[in-house]
Amino acid sequence: MPFYTFKCPSCNKEEELLQGMNDELPLCKECDLKNHIVEMKRVFKSVGKPKFKGSGFYETDYKDKK
Repeated sequence: MPFYTFKCPSCNKEEELLQGMNDELPLCKECDLKNHIVEMKRVFKSVGKPKFKGSGFYETDYKDKK
């Protein structure tokens, strides 16, 4: 099972949890202490392009250098 990042829409607290794809969304523990029941939302983070350094990669060895 992978780790997912969840964010509370009420208090903006982020938390990483080990959870399966079909598990229910967790409840915010911070808001639960204040007697509010808030369901956290899954956050999808953007992943940047990898940087290849050194020799042996297409981008560093074989690409036209203009």
